[in-house]
Amino acid sequence: MTFRSLFQGRRKWFTGAAAVLVLVGVGAAVSGGHHHHRSAEARADWATKVVSRKLDLDAVQRDEFRKVADAMVTASAEDRTLAEQLVRDARALVGSAQIDASAVTALGDRLKAEFDQRIDTVLPAFIAFHASLNNDQRDKLTDRLDRVLRRMAD
Repeated sequence: MTFRSLFQGRRKWFTGAAAVLVLVGVGAAVSGGHHHHRSAEARADWATKVVSRKLDLDAVQRDEFRKVADAMVTASAEDRTLAEQLVRDARALVGSAQIDASAVTALGDRLKAEFDQRIDTVLPAFIAFHASLNNDQRDKLTDRLDRVLRRMAD
């Protein structure tokens, strides 16, 4: 099974979730060390302020974006614990004398299940937020994502 076939039926959902992740992730990445040690809720507040300013959101749109940020906070509540467990599992696989293909597959399936759960948690809020944007705001958002893609390509 190829990576491409994993998302074949859910391509538009994957794209929407990726846009949400990029939106919130870019906000967190741009903040750098300044917001590194703050709580997830504080980072969501900060991201809401930045996105509101950059996209010129009105009160209703700001509330819709806040729902997206809150969904991300909920979906990532156990990020650190999950990441530590995945690293432990990967370490055990790498440290063993021989790697079992079924164990690697199980680890991959666990990652896919976690990703699907996050998409299902965040996507409804993102769709509602996207529907509240006007064409100018969508263009600004597209430009921001283009910048991110250019930086990723470098």
